[in-house]
Amino acid sequence: MQIELTGTNIEIDGRLRRLVGRRFARVARQVPEEVHCEVVLAEEHNPRIAEGKIAEANLRVKGGTINAKAHAREMSAALGRVSDEIVRQLRRRRDRAADRRRAGSESIRTLPGGI
Repeated sequence: MQIELTGTNIEIDGRLRRLVGRRFARVARQVPEEVHCEVVLAEEHNPRIAEGKIAEANLRVKGGTINAKAHAREMSAALGRVSDEIVRQLRRRRDRAADRRRAGSESIRTLPGGI
């Protein structure tokens, strides 16, 4: 999985890169190698915003895009929430596809008489 990391109002250093790599390792196990993931990290400097660290991830997979966004006091918590949400959406997508295959409904092409 290719991860493109960008930051808004925050400097992307080696520690953040390692943190993103660790958090998105679970996501990488769920998707094929050629999937592209955009991770945007942002920090709000307004002291009235309690959860000023923002992490957003956009995954381009076959058949669509999966998006997740999370706010937290710490960047590691925001990244954890985003990666958990992406994994949840990927599992839901995979399970729905399996259910459709298992349903065994007849195709319109195989119905007697067709259309």
